[in-house]
Amino acid sequence: GVALGAFLDIEGAFNNTTFDSISEAAESFGIDGSIVRWIRAMLGGRVIITSIGTTEMSSSVTRGCPQGGVLSPLLWCLVIDGLLRTLNEDGAYTQGYADDLAIVIVGKFPSTVKELMQRALGQVDRWCSSHGLSVNPEKTEIVPFTRRRNVDLNGLILRGRQLCLTRSVKYLGVTIDSRLSWKGHIERISKKATACLWACRRAFGCTWGLN
Repeated sequence: GVALGAFLDIEGAFNNTTFDSISEAAESFGIDGSIVRWIRAMLGGRVIITSIGTTEMSSSVTRGCPQGGVLSPLLWCLVIDGLLRTLNEDGAYTQGYADDLAIVIVGKFPSTVKELMQRALGQVDRWCSSHGLSVNPEKTEIVPFTRRRNVDLNGLILRGRQLCLTRSVKYLGVTIDSRLSWKGHIERISKKATACLWACRRAFGCTWGLN
């Protein structure tokens, strides 16, 4: 069989999510209308003030969640849940963490896997457009997971750009390669640990305590 993974980053998810998208998502989960109105008032009642010398400018916030806000991650999860459900119901295995999205298609025939992945990418693009968001094709990575050789999975398109296959990807801090060997991840962690060790040795020297 063949598995094909797509790893995407939704640009400016917290900054660009529309208030309408947040309200509709909250209502779809059965959240009380008064709470939804309170959330919308909290989001829409913010003002940005900038001062340069003696000049001061202010502007109302028209979209997005507060960076570092306690509710912001929850509100984004409510919004993106609809996309995750749609993709999973359509046969893809989809996981999301904040604005990082992973889509995996598994099948016996490469042509079918490629077709299903192209459909999933199209769904993501249309969903983002309808919610005032976007996905950057240059930050999207496609990784084939298979031991078979000469498997043609090239030609996937996102926003008019052809996506290139890669042999490994770093997702949520874990390096995943096309053979699931974890070799690349272990090497990266080992190099990082070695660099930290030598930095500590240079800082502390050969002796401890006061002279």
